[in-house]
Amino acid sequence: MTAGSMKSKYSSTKMFMQRLSDRMKAVSNVFRKMALSTPVGANLSLGRMERKNPLFEAVEIETTTICNRKCSYCPNANLARPAKNMDEALFRSIIDSLGEIGFSGRVSPHFYGEPLVDKRILKFLAYTRERLPKALIKLFTNGDLLTYELFLKLLDAGVDVVRIAQHDPRPPKTVVETLRRIKENGLMRHVEYVKYYNNEKDLTNRGGLVDVKPSKRKIFCDYVSCATVDYEGNVLLCCQDYLSKHRFGNLKKERLVDVWNNARYKALRDKIKCGMWPLEICRVCAGVRKAS
Repeated sequence: MTAGSMKSKYSSTKMFMQRLSDRMKAVSNVFRKMALSTPVGANLSLGRMERKNPLFEAVEIETTTICNRKCSYCPNANLARPAKNMDEALFRSIIDSLGEIGFSGRVSPHFYGEPLVDKRILKFLAYTRERLPKALIKLFTNGDLLTYELFLKLLDAGVDVVRIAQHDPRPPKTVVETLRRIKENGLMRHVEYVKYYNNEKDLTNRGGLVDVKPSKRKIFCDYVSCATVDYEGNVLLCCQDYLSKHRFGNLKKERLVDVWNNARYKALRDKIKCGMWPLEICRVCAGVRKAS
């Protein structure tokens, strides 16, 4: 087994165990708060320290809102967000703050834009690797701009995994050629490939913004285990909040770890992890309620 595949396998196992632990703590927190609403529960809790909230397992940073595609199952097809790039100083400050806490989870420079459209992406990735040597850097792309030469540059910049999504009946010629050369050179350990076209079971309705039926109702949700940051530095509820409606802080003014530990934000995440849907976007996304 290669070092790269071992790192990816270790990261997946670590993520599973962290999510399990995270959910158990969320259940504990929710029921503890229910108990605190009773006189007996309140008395029993006196003198006990507040349980620390688990750290985010991944950070997704929107370096650009621009995407070269308009897929029918993506809000980009029908809703207009401004064509904007994140300020470079803001990106660096976010990565610096992660470096200060020795973050070793996943970092991905994306939200609803295509990261390879951003001409600064190689520089951003190299800076991320420099400041976060133990992090798993995964780049999500539709592959339209991914030549083999660019793939090698991404690896040189520190990317561990390139996740390519197929949005057409057949992959573009660029992707076919790039994958051929990747296989020939024994580099497939750095690639994840997923088909979204005509694959509704792996799609979401983006909180009701697109017409995709959930394959089944969600029992609980782990999207909130990841910190999602839009191009303006807003820390959002999760990756499904395309319109940035639910904001819990801004990283131009605060550190991510401080926003993450905000009491209101933490309480919402605990409920969502337990399958309690406190917000309309959650109820629609989970398939509990239809979009209004």
